[in-house]
Amino acid sequence: MDPKKEHNRRSDPVLSKQSLLDLDGKYVRQVATFLEAKVKVTATKLFEKGSSDLLHFHENPHISFILNGGVIDRRRNVETERLAGELIFFHAGEQHQSIYKLFPAANISIEISDSMFAGKLAGETTLNESLLKDPNAKFTILKIYRELLMHDEFSDCSIEMMLLNLFINENRTRNVRPRWLETVIELLNDKWNEPLSLMELSEAANVYPTTISKHFPKYISCTLGEYRRRLKIERSLSYVKTSTLSLTEIAHHCGFADQSHFTRTFKQITGFLPRHFSAL
Repeated sequence: MDPKKEHNRRSDPVLSKQSLLDLDGKYVRQVATFLEAKVKVTATKLFEKGSSDLLHFHENPHISFILNGGVIDRRRNVETERLAGELIFFHAGEQHQSIYKLFPAANISIEISDSMFAGKLAGETTLNESLLKDPNAKFTILKIYRELLMHDEFSDCSIEMMLLNLFINENRTRNVRPRWLETVIELLNDKWNEPLSLMELSEAANVYPTTISKHFPKYISCTLGEYRRRLKIERSLSYVKTSTLSLTEIAHHCGFADQSHFTRTFKQITGFLPRHFSAL
């Protein structure tokens, strides 16, 4: 747990330079609290190679989105490499250690108090599963980060609205979704960069095409086409950050007609142009 005193962005909008007791490197951190202090948003940038934190845990569950660099996520003697564009979930009380390998490293973390969940464990599990399945979760976090950078008179309200959409969305509850929808979503994720017709989806899910057309937006809050574009942009995040491919090559690899179409869609969904996201 972080022993240092955190600063509320409402009273101190300037990024504060400080040193963590459990980190070897230098860093810049920005912290803000929202929804009556039920949610804490932290943006951190690390600059020194070889940095790592000690084995620790957090009292509240939180999610961390890697904006830049890379980290080895160590839990129960299992190490997983995490790169830019990945989303990580930590349960309350779950011991872990982050070993930073690629620099500069940057991430945005969102910590959620117990009061946000009706039942703590069930709430955490549902949130974890829904965030990992929802490509829009990463984009929402990116837009929250963009608002933190802007920090004008509208930012607090915008961030609170996005946080509510991220955490309190009744459509995310898995037991209200029909089984055919899970089949469709799984197929869309597995074949994210392949052509899929509505008929192919209906045959795989064993429902009429009209059923998918009518009810998919009801549960996912977007059209089928919008969902597929989100999947492609989600997959492109790591390419934009870590690969040596040109934007044209990334566009073609992710199934876009050309770089222009890719750039417009990327900006519309993430709030950033690809080159601005790459520079974060």
